[in-house]
Amino acid sequence: MFTAKLALDYFLGRLGALSPLSDDDLSALLTLPVEPVRLRGNSDIVAPGEELEYACLVVSGLVARFVQLKDGRRQFTAFHMPGDLADIHRIVTPAAGSALQALSTTTIIRVPAKRLKDIALASQTITQAFWAYASVDAAILAQWAVNIARRDAKSRMAHFLCEIGIRSEQSGLSGRDEYILDASQTQIGDALGLTPVHVNRTLKALKEAKLISIAGRIIRIENWPALVAVGDFDSGYLQEGDQQQAA
Repeated sequence: MFTAKLALDYFLGRLGALSPLSDDDLSALLTLPVEPVRLRGNSDIVAPGEELEYACLVVSGLVARFVQLKDGRRQFTAFHMPGDLADIHRIVTPAAGSALQALSTTTIIRVPAKRLKDIALASQTITQAFWAYASVDAAILAQWAVNIARRDAKSRMAHFLCEIGIRSEQSGLSGRDEYILDASQTQIGDALGLTPVHVNRTLKALKEAKLISIAGRIIRIENWPALVAVGDFDSGYLQEGDQQQAA
């Protein structure tokens, strides 16, 4: 399990992989004041429309970004894993920050957005790293939009499982072919635009095709190349760097 230090180290490592950071840059980021908060599953971290003065770094658990309709229904637009800064855009647009929900028991660190902004303004390399990080965040959002709009249920699920595998590997939580997905079928459905029944049927179809197996919350990818093909998955948008490519 991630600790607050490991989560921060991963986040800084991810920034450094996207844009080289100097020792002074790292020192400035490591001196940020942080406030750890533990939340129960299915609780809101940031309510819709709420304006906050901090950004949320995920330490443990699973966090969803969401949009809520007037009737209370929610569409998840991204999942955030340990080491992810869930709302980096809050640094410059606090009023337009995302609503966030803890899907499972979750710990986050509250990082003051103003301090992040001041540090970025003082360092061109940190600015570039934040820009690159936000670009990957936007690329994930674009892929999720395509998933719902253009892929059938089986392809949506395959693409989703491939993405979570790569991101679990990037974070050091596990390998891409075996990881914990700490989300219910209802929550997965809210991410993929499917009913819980349809989620169940789709997972069953992937299992029957011997592409995956499931033991509780553990997902095992039994045939990575075949799952990549079903999901039309290209990992380039995740900016893997020197890591092994998905296809």
